[in-house]
This record gives sequence, structure tokens and C-alpha cells, in this order.
Amino acid sequence: MALNTLATPTWVMKEVARGFTNEVKFLANVNRTYDDQYKQAGARVGNTVQARLPQRFTATDGQALQLQSLYDQTVPITLTNQKNVAFGYSSAQATTELDDIRTRYTQPGAETLANAADVLAYNAVVRDVYSSVGTPGTTPSATLTYLQAGVKLTDLATPMDGRVAVLDPLAMVTLANTSSTLFNPSAVISENYRKGQFGRMQLGVDEWYQDPNRLAHTTGTFTASTPLVNGANQTGSSLITDGWASGASTLNKGDVFTIGGVYTVNPLSYASTGRLQQFVVTSTVSDTTGDMTISISPSIITSGQLQTVDASPANNAVITVLGATSAATGTLTTTVSPQSLVYHPDAFAFVMADLFKPDAGCKATVVRSKALGFSLRMVEQYQIGTDQNPSRLDMLIGAATIQARLAARVWG
Repeated sequence: MALNTLATPTWVMKEVARGFTNEVKFLANVNRTYDDQYKQAGARVGNTVQARLPQRFTATDGQALQLQSLYDQTVPITLTNQKNVAFGYSSAQATTELDDIRTRYTQPGAETLANAADVLAYNAVVRDVYSSVGTPGTTPSATLTYLQAGVKLTDLATPMDGRVAVLDPLAMVTLANTSSTLFNPSAVISENYRKGQFGRMQLGVDEWYQDPNRLAHTTGTFTASTPLVNGANQTGSSLITDGWASGASTLNKGDVFTIGGVYTVNPLSYASTGRLQQFVVTSTVSDTTGDMTISISPSIITSGQLQTVDASPANNAVITVLGATSAATGTLTTTVSPQSLVYHPDAFAFVMADLFKPDAGCKATVVRSKALGFSLRMVEQYQIGTDQNPSRLDMLIGAATIQARLAARVWG
């Protein structure tokens, strides 16, 4: 690098931005657009940006005009965390030791921020996803599991192009090993072998990645139970149930279950898929003398433009929790299960808003890319007594699930 290039805040920020974008796997494959209201004004923890959902319509019959309601749905994404790393270097280093600054400070800083963002985003969204395949506590060893995840996406009208898989590292190497015995092109087998991970454009997925920052979900627990729907014609985002083991039943946020006789509908054709709709628990709940009212997603909607299922559950319809030994008199043991994802990037959104730039005795620089939804701030303050330039790198971030139907969890 030329000697007349100085380690200015702009130089440092460009280095950090480059390192950040190269480090993330999950964040590189989600929706990164964010609200322009923060482009100039700056933002603070607790502010909210809005992600807009696509319209849904139903097809009508005949020549008569039948106006439908417009549902301008938005999903709020709260800027929940401000994260930073701090370091300093002297004026002499800023002039003559650029490579050292890159190695010692900017690269580690970028890696630290990238991993912090990746962890926050993955943990924020994965428990929102209801479509699930696999068995809690068992690493998938068959390609069929991932093909079944693709079926879940297709049933819910997920685009075929652009699908991404982000896997637990053990799930990735298990899949790569499994594929070595299949009838595949030699180049694909070679890539799997050399990289120790599944190659691109296989099993209906465009890109495969492994991410050690994936969440490990812990299931709830119950002793011998036959959980049932308590009351017919229930709709909405909560479900009244009974039949749980009294004083010995808990469902954790992120647990998944099905209800007998309640089937998924395709959100474009509104036709039943003939496969049971899976519901995710949105808030941890424990029984009261065997009864539970469970907060769920998706909401039970049986008609109209936002329909999710073909029918409301019947009274005493059987509830089957993923990981339970059986539906009737089954048990569920607390199980830690790494969570992998197969999804379309529009399932999730990650935002980095522009932080306020202070001007009291310091130099503040913001590097942003609207196309990438990327924004980092560096604040540097010269210390005359020590000839040092203590600096801090900050990001303000948030993540949310935008369209859960576009994702499937692979339990391991």
C-alpha cells in the first residue's frame, strides 16, 4: 500500500465494511432494505422501521366487478441493539503501519461486529418459523429431509428460484457425506469432498452455507398426555386446549405442533394441500391443571384473502407436538436441537439504521450502502496528551421475520 495513504476514519470504515460483508452468511441472504427516514436524521435504540408485505387476493368468478379489500400490511422491525468495538492507534501508526492496523484492528473489529449481527438476527427469527422437518435432537442423515423442507416451501407458494439453506455445521458435513454415495455429477462430488460442505444448486436449493451462529432450540416438556383442542370453531392467534399432564407440561416459544384435521392451504390458489398445518408456539406457556391457552402462528384463518388453513379445528381434535413420543399418552423430553433453515431471502429482514453523528470534539464518519442495507459509524477523538486516536465502531441493528411461510426449519 502506498505510503501516502493514511489510516483515516474513512479508510478504516471502508476496510471494516469490506470485512463485515465478507463474514456474514445468514445476513448476506435475507432482505436488507430499510426505511429511508433514518438516512439523514439518525436513529437510536428502540426506533422502528417498517417492512411492507405483498398484497394477497382471491380470484373471483364471472364478469361482474368484485372489489376486494386492500391489506397494506407492514411488519415493524425494532432497532433492538447497538453494538460496538473500540480500539486506538497513534499518529505514527496511522502514517506508516497501515497493514498492521488492518490486521490488528479493522479485520478483528469487522469479524466481531459481523458475528454479533449474525447471532442476533438468526436468534431473532428462527423461532418464528412454523414449517419444520426432522426430529429434535437427531442430526438429519438423509437428503430426503431437505427435499421435504422444499415441499413445505412449495406448498406455501415460495418461489423456486433463490432458495437458500443455512445449516448447522454438523448437519452440513453429514449431508455432504451422505451425498457422496449418490449418483451425482463428479464435479459436484468433488466440490463436496474438497470443501466439506454441500455444493450449490442441489436438492432444489440455489445456495448452501454453514453457520456456527445458528440457534440451538430447547423444547418444552410434558409427561404422559393426550393434548386436545378445547372447543370447536376457534380462530385467531391463540388456541384453547386441555388434556395436558396437570402441573407437568410446558411448551417453549418455538415449539411446533399440528392439529388433527387442520390442513395447510396454498396462499395463491387457496386449495388445501392435504398436509397438516404446523403451528409454532409464540410465547412460552405452562399448564394450569392440564389446561393451556397457547399463542400460535400462523393465526387460524379459514376464509378470505389471508386464509391460512382449510378449516377450524374440531372440539377434541388431537394435538401432536414435534418431538413427542406419540399423540396419545405421549411424552416430550427437554431436548436441545440445533436449528438449520431452508428459505427464500424475503422470509426475513435485517436492518442497520444510520446512527446519529456526534460533533462535540470528535470526528464521526458513517459508511452506508442502501443497496445492501448497510450502515456503520466510526467516531474518532484525538488525545493530545498521548498522541493516540481512540476510536469506536458502532452499528444499530434489528431483525424480524417478514413472511414465515417462505422458510422451513430443519431440526437436528
